[in-house]
Amino acid sequence: MTFIKLGRIFGEIIFLFSFLMLSSSFVLADAKTDGDKGIEEFRNGNLIKAMRLLEISAEQDSVPAQVTLAYILDQSEQNSEAFHWYQQAAKNKDAAGLFGLGGMYAKGEGTPADPPKAGQLIKQSALLGHLPAMRAYAYALEYGQLGFSQNNSAAAEWFLKAANSGDEVSMLRLRNAYTLGQLGMSIDPEQASKWDAEINKGN
Repeated sequence: MTFIKLGRIFGEIIFLFSFLMLSSSFVLADAKTDGDKGIEEFRNGNLIKAMRLLEISAEQDSVPAQVTLAYILDQSEQNSEAFHWYQQAAKNKDAAGLFGLGGMYAKGEGTPADPPKAGQLIKQSALLGHLPAMRAYAYALEYGQLGFSQNNSAAAEWFLKAANSGDEVSMLRLRNAYTLGQLGMSIDPEQASKWDAEINKGN
């Protein structure tokens, strides 16, 4: 085989590789566009159009589309489909996807109930800073649920993390804990007033 032929074959391989990469980038761009449009349609209340756009994008591995579609299906009690899309998002280590999947395992929707598995998924989501998961993990630790042993000090720590991130439910829990001496903490009117003031800022 001559060097000219080798050069031609090499050139064809480079062209093919470049074409495939370019095609993939267009697919990803379309997925994001469809996903963004679907999320916007959902926010505007156009549910049917939103779901059509989101499904196209979700099938092309757009995580925001997968999570949004899963949420809509979950609220519609289409549990098997919701479980599938939460699972796809969770595979990408998406915090909202992990939390949603944890909720499905906790409730036994779309899958047999598995509280310990739910707890681990919610914990993973909390560690990624997802506020609803941080709060849920704190409550699970406080009451010894979802496979976790009761641990008031750890629960207080997570309520504090969530509260410092702006979660009003966690602020309220801390205010009550300092008012009544709960979560292993002493009564502290100053701290209770501090969290009461933070709650009132948002009202």
